[in-house]
Amino acid sequence: MADAVIDTMAVAYPELLDKREAIRRTITNEEIRFRRAMDRALDELDAMLADLAESAKQTLNDLLAPMFGGGRPAPAAEPGDGDFAAQITQIDRMLAASGAQTVLGGLVDRLGQDVKLSDIIDALAPGSDLDVGLPHPPHAKESPLQEMAEAVTGADGSDGAYPVDLAFSPVSPLILGGDVSDALVEQVRRGGAAVEILPCPAAATTAPAALSAALAQQHAAVLSGVVLTQLAAPGTPVYYGPRLSAVDPRSGVVVSGTPETGVTSIAAVLLARRCGLACDCYGLCSDSKVVDTQFGYERAVNALLGLVARPRLLSGVGEIQAGVASCPEVLVIDDEVLNNVRYALSPRPWDADALDVEAMVDGVLSGRGFLGTKHTRRFIRGEFVSPLLSYRGGLGDWVAGGRSGLVDFATERAAELSSRDPVGLPDDILRELAAIIDRCAAGLGIAGHPDPRRLLDRAAW
Repeated sequence: MADAVIDTMAVAYPELLDKREAIRRTITNEEIRFRRAMDRALDELDAMLADLAESAKQTLNDLLAPMFGGGRPAPAAEPGDGDFAAQITQIDRMLAASGAQTVLGGLVDRLGQDVKLSDIIDALAPGSDLDVGLPHPPHAKESPLQEMAEAVTGADGSDGAYPVDLAFSPVSPLILGGDVSDALVEQVRRGGAAVEILPCPAAATTAPAALSAALAQQHAAVLSGVVLTQLAAPGTPVYYGPRLSAVDPRSGVVVSGTPETGVTSIAAVLLARRCGLACDCYGLCSDSKVVDTQFGYERAVNALLGLVARPRLLSGVGEIQAGVASCPEVLVIDDEVLNNVRYALSPRPWDADALDVEAMVDGVLSGRGFLGTKHTRRFIRGEFVSPLLSYRGGLGDWVAGGRSGLVDFATERAAELSSRDPVGLPDDILRELAAIIDRCAAGLGIAGHPDPRRLLDRAAW
């Protein structure tokens, strides 16, 4: 198939002929990795069935069967007649048809035809008297990094505040890789973490070229991660992290500064909201390699589009090329971009106080002008955006200042902010962090490591 595609597309892309062997080798390696991931996923599915609840069964079949069953869709369920035991047996057959080895059907046989959902859950729970042959992995040990996060934040997840926020990226299209799945299951079973499901499909390469179809695929990838998280650790907070990008049609290079990023962010926020999930989408992004005119208009457009649907979080602040690099000047410029976008999206007053006819008449007829009215003094601060960086002076002052552009202002502002005293951490938290590092080093057999507090002092100096 690869040779046929290369020969067909070589008319428009002649470089494909020179890279034929490299393309075939890459495709072969991907097929090998996919088979390995599928094998590991099948094993993981059996383990996760220990926590399977009724609300997740059909979602699991619809969203994960193509991944765990090598791309073969599971057969559609037959209409149920209200018999729970018959429905469980049917689900068992559906999962088996997708390549999974399950125990649900056997449980029905052993528990009887009057089995209820609560009986299934109790039988699959750790410590059950009924041995169903499912492994129940021990609770994961707390990691030193999580201990440090708890020390700094003072949170442990028990009151709705979580010390750790981890992002897990399914591989597009629709593959939960073994490493990602293992890390996700380990962390959520450990507890104390909020999870972001962060697929990164590229329209026309790892997702359909039609943005609506690419969004649907991305949505399925997010929901598969939600299902996996809830199966492994029910109740773990999960949020939506869409990273759908476009590609340059000529080169196939993934791009992030084009308006497709902002448009698909709007759609993703609305999809997330429909599912009751918070959303973290991209906004501030550009394909420019330097802070120039392209950098400015791409970031402004995508920041505005990204915030139109009011996501809970907006990513990209301070980044260049979707996180490849960063610099202090970009942080300062982004602060000004968001300052303007926030103003543009904030509602303006249209009440009787703002539309005060008497104040309008006073401004026209009093001879003092509108600057002399109380109405103007009351509204002038709130109605106009206050620049944090942008130049608002005249040409003469600009020339006298000797600056060449916005980057000079940003550099000066970044230097001023960097010269301020760091916030730092209280001494008791620093001592606790140092103790955690000591314990970790001792557990690894490392002796003579430097005191991290001294390193902080040297860095500050």
